[in-house]
Amino acid sequence: MKNKTLATAAMAACVVTLFSSCATIFSGTTAMVNIDGEFTEPMTVTTSYQTYEDVVLPATVKVERKHLGGQHIRITSPNYTYEDIVLNRKVNGWAFGNILIGGLIGLAVDLGTNAVSKPGQDVYYIKSAPKSSHNVARPIKKEE
Repeated sequence: MKNKTLATAAMAACVVTLFSSCATIFSGTTAMVNIDGEFTEPMTVTTSYQTYEDVVLPATVKVERKHLGGQHIRITSPNYTYEDIVLNRKVNGWAFGNILIGGLIGLAVDLGTNAVSKPGQDVYYIKSAPKSSHNVARPIKKEE
């Protein structure tokens, strides 16, 4: 009887431990960001997680969730200059799973991985400007 009670307690502890960090388990330590705009030229997209080459919009890229708020996504192409995308964040609904289960350890894990956050917008629209030939450096003629 004592072994059965001990086994039940161990099983309950495992279940609580496994499911206490809901946001980290269900959302992971990375987030997907959707980028769109009215451009057909292939571009390079650089995130904190990875560099994507020959990207055509609309596109979805992966970013680290740990520093989601304020993180920059850099976009480059041969013919256009793009403004960096600066990510904002909002609360990830899975974080409330810790409140329901009551797992302070899980909440600490979710806060440590920042799984309590998700990208603040469903889609980030990019802005660009054509690269100008006037911006090309030219040698200065020396006066004689």
